[in-house]
Amino acid sequence: MKVLIVAGGTGGHILPALVLAKEIKTRNIGQVLFVASSRKQDCNMISGKGVDFTTLPITALQSKNIFAVLNFFMRLFIGTIKSAFVLLKFKPDAVVGFGGYVSGPIVLLAGISGARTIIHEQNVYPGKANRILARFVNKIAISFPEAKDFLKGFESKVVFSGNPLREGLKRNDRVKPADSFNVLVIGGSQGAHRLNSIVPEAVSLIEKETRSMLSFTHIAGKNDLEEVEIFYNKIGIKNRVFSFTDHMARLYNECDFVISRAGAMTVSELLTLGIPAILVPYPYALGHQKLNAMVLEKIGSGILLEEKSLTSCVMRDAILKLMDKNVLSDMAARAKNIDKPDACKILIKELYK
Repeated sequence: MKVLIVAGGTGGHILPALVLAKEIKTRNIGQVLFVASSRKQDCNMISGKGVDFTTLPITALQSKNIFAVLNFFMRLFIGTIKSAFVLLKFKPDAVVGFGGYVSGPIVLLAGISGARTIIHEQNVYPGKANRILARFVNKIAISFPEAKDFLKGFESKVVFSGNPLREGLKRNDRVKPADSFNVLVIGGSQGAHRLNSIVPEAVSLIEKETRSMLSFTHIAGKNDLEEVEIFYNKIGIKNRVFSFTDHMARLYNECDFVISRAGAMTVSELLTLGIPAILVPYPYALGHQKLNAMVLEKIGSGILLEEKSLTSCVMRDAILKLMDKNVLSDMAARAKNIDKPDACKILIKELYK
């Protein structure tokens, strides 16, 4: 079987798509071709991962400036032509789109050509490309059951697959001092400046004796790395600050709770591992992240803090709340009781249909 997997634009689209591509290759059940946008960031994420890939020049419409609009449509036209050539050359039996503008033309053309088509939605609220493609594809795989509420009229196509997660995710029992808490702060692959500033400020407001129980592992992005590290050292907090890491599985296993944005991949991983979290959704992008964070808030395994009302005092209080072993244990248990399907297994089954 030949499978074409297409994703682009953000790590949230590309990372789960790569997980599926590698799983198909590992099981030796099909030939895989990955299609991404020609953005340098996309290519960097895929290069060296052992997956054959090609690119399309399609990008999102960044502004309503006339030149930006003309550039978008020119790239879309060229990308559509190249999509047709890719399909004619590779001749896929099935195509899986993981979102982003790059997935639109090639998934649509694949459906017209007779290939089985599946789109996968990582967020609770489907992205624009997937909302458009929903009427044309054979199946719509969703990561959260709540996403079905935004796919009215297409319920018969929907399958709850969950989100394909990175390898090695496992929550091991750890022996550690009862009066210590290791906090993992995740700002996304590029860091999140608001989290990078508000979290150290919040910690500085905690009483010195209580503060001494904390240590921080902080993924800050390259721009804020030095400043974050200096602040932690200034207030006497044990810390490890990274610009980026490929060792998320290990860092998850070492932490007691997480402070993060609410990207789909992060929320899915926290839910799977049963890690309590303080979530500060990215306030733009149509509110996608707030809906993701509400999934954890609803089951009681996450605290949602909106950025518009976020202060260092609010963050401090949330951190202090999670510095209670009983609270952490209860929040973790609530996450573990939620159904977590094997996403790759379900998607591969749908491909074979």
